[in-house]
Amino acid sequence: MNPAPYYSRYGKLICAVAFCLLPALLYGAIGAFRSNTNNVLDWLPSEFSETQRLFDFVGRFGSDEILIISWEGCTLDDERLDNVAADLVKTITAPTGDEVDVFRRVFTGRETLAELTTEPLKLSSDEAIERMRGWLVGPDGETTCALALITEIGSMHRTESLHFVREVLESNGIAWEDAHLGGPTANAVAIDDASSTRIGEMTLGSCLLGLMVAWLFLKSWRQVAIVMMTAVFAWSSALSLVYISGTNMDAVLLLMPALVFVLAVCGAIHFTNYYVDALEESNAHEQALSTAMRRGWLPCVLAEVTTAFGLGSLLVSELVPVRKFGFFSSVSMGLIIFAVLVLWPAFSSVWPPRTTADRSKAIPSHWWRPLYHIATRYPNAWLILFVLLLPIGGYGISKLRTSAQLGDLISPNSPAIHSYEWLQRHIGSLTPVEVELRFERSSDEDALIILKRAEIVERLRQKIVESSEVDGTISATTFAPSLPKAEGARNLMLRRVIAARLEKHRDRLEELQFLHTSDDTQDWRISTRVNSLNLNYEQFLADLNHLIDSELGKENEAGMKVVSNVCGGVPLIYMAQEQLLKDLIKSFMTAFFLVGLTMVVLNRSIIGGLLSVIPNVFPVLAAFGVMGLMDWPIDIGTVMTASVAMGICDDDTWHFLVWFRRGFLRFGSSPKAVRFAFRHCATAMLQTSIICGVGLLVFIVSPFIPIARFGLVMAIMLALGLIGDLVLLPAALCSSLGSKMGEKLASIGEEEVVTPTAGLSV
Repeated sequence: MNPAPYYSRYGKLICAVAFCLLPALLYGAIGAFRSNTNNVLDWLPSEFSETQRLFDFVGRFGSDEILIISWEGCTLDDERLDNVAADLVKTITAPTGDEVDVFRRVFTGRETLAELTTEPLKLSSDEAIERMRGWLVGPDGETTCALALITEIGSMHRTESLHFVREVLESNGIAWEDAHLGGPTANAVAIDDASSTRIGEMTLGSCLLGLMVAWLFLKSWRQVAIVMMTAVFAWSSALSLVYISGTNMDAVLLLMPALVFVLAVCGAIHFTNYYVDALEESNAHEQALSTAMRRGWLPCVLAEVTTAFGLGSLLVSELVPVRKFGFFSSVSMGLIIFAVLVLWPAFSSVWPPRTTADRSKAIPSHWWRPLYHIATRYPNAWLILFVLLLPIGGYGISKLRTSAQLGDLISPNSPAIHSYEWLQRHIGSLTPVEVELRFERSSDEDALIILKRAEIVERLRQKIVESSEVDGTISATTFAPSLPKAEGARNLMLRRVIAARLEKHRDRLEELQFLHTSDDTQDWRISTRVNSLNLNYEQFLADLNHLIDSELGKENEAGMKVVSNVCGGVPLIYMAQEQLLKDLIKSFMTAFFLVGLTMVVLNRSIIGGLLSVIPNVFPVLAAFGVMGLMDWPIDIGTVMTASVAMGICDDDTWHFLVWFRRGFLRFGSSPKAVRFAFRHCATAMLQTSIICGVGLLVFIVSPFIPIARFGLVMAIMLALGLIGDLVLLPAALCSSLGSKMGEKLASIGEEEVVTPTAGLSV
């Protein structure tokens, strides 16, 4: 007599342990959600040359991360600016009890105007305002702002830093509703808020909607509850894994728990359908549960393993958030296997569903017959059609463009975008691009050498500000005495006077962090402000580098020995955009190779493996091909859908293939084997696609555009994947090539392939 299966012997113990662990798992899930933090500039790894150049720049001049603060009626006459600036740089007591500085320096239009118009510079008011235009003073010459440089501790807690800014503004009689904040700090907080806003409600809504749709299909609240409990344990375990590892959630990783929940529901729904079918055969609960486990364990394991390979392909990405998503998602596939092979049968054993073999079904049992006839009547034609679609989809994919701009991350109706546009109109552009000029020093240099360098910096600054994309520039010469207009003998004495004043003023320039002097080099900084909402990053950077190389080439010919370094937000965002497309191609090709190789190995056939990949490739080819042809930009959320879709679609593919194998070994005919597979798993495939697609569609209401696009594109690709699995795959299996796959399968032998289900009736 065979011993009782583990889920019958230890079912109560498994359930007890699971429910005892549930509070801890939910605590970890909440902790993971609370760790959400985002900054587009943190997407690239530290070893990237662009990132390294920015780190080197920060080491010399401090962080270029700024917060621009203004409000309705903020002009050069507004005395509240002085109080706001003074309050922002005060040391405060953090919740931990530590004394911290949130901002290291604050520039204001009033303070800078006073500095430029008094000793030692004594510029005219008009000249001073002109120097500040585009970064501290608006086009009208009156509207101004506070430009705050955030500290390292402040950048680590950006949301709390903005709360501090709000307290300062309100304490000075400035309503928060009238305030406008912009710059990298405000952008990062806006992304945090958009990505986490309503994420709990959307997750709950996705679960409840999936619950309702599942009930419509299963017609048993107990079965639905078991499916949902299985998915909740996988979901909370995946989030707890993130929490325990000490990894912060980000806007991309927030999608991982939804994916885990969807895949766990898929697996549990398949097992539930196997159980119901087995119950119709035996009408005995324990026997039906045992049959369901024997029939389902192999396709379940194969599906999750190949899904892990597909998701693991994201580890080739150079973007840090995508790599994190790929790692935790692929590891979570093991949690899903545990949930559906241990928790689902234990729950079903302890709380047997109240159902009978003659219960009504929401979907007619033979709904799939039209699809079967469509796929098998002209199988070679479907295969040829797919081959013809390959170059069209490939052409569309070649036209894809990427975006990592703020306007493509959050809703255009969000307060952050409104503030950005207000500041853009009334002050100037907000995104910094840093240009660093490094001069070699000599042992005998004098004040005239410093003046010469200042003149080079000023000439380059004037050339840069002529660009239509640049609204303002700041450099050491902004805070320096007016430079001589010419170098003639008549101006020699004047040049010596100005050089002496410049040398005397050098400590102040270094204090302002626009000049840095070391033993061997002297670095001068030009900070520009550009409009990133509609900027062509590639063209702007190409033009800027060409301009710099052209100007400095003349100086190097004159023996000045100067090199440049362009860094800051714009180069990093441009690199992030470029990396998005590279990662899409790399991750998809890696996923295709890994999933395809797995299919080839497990099918023991190259042709069979390639045919099996068709339903996984079709959704990606169709969806991304259309996006390229329609010129829709892809973002960091959309990039991941290719590998994720391949992972999800092969879940249904493996269930269909396993049943095709069993059918072929039973009947020796591909059409009959396909019909056998339709009968045993098509209903579950339809149910999982609808439940998961509807659940993911909930996320299209997210104010964070990558999450909304991820939900929409994934739902579309699930629908396309279902077409691939129920039309293209059966057609491929019944085609001339597919018949060879069946013959190869028969040559392997029944004992090796269908041992888990040997003896089952059709």
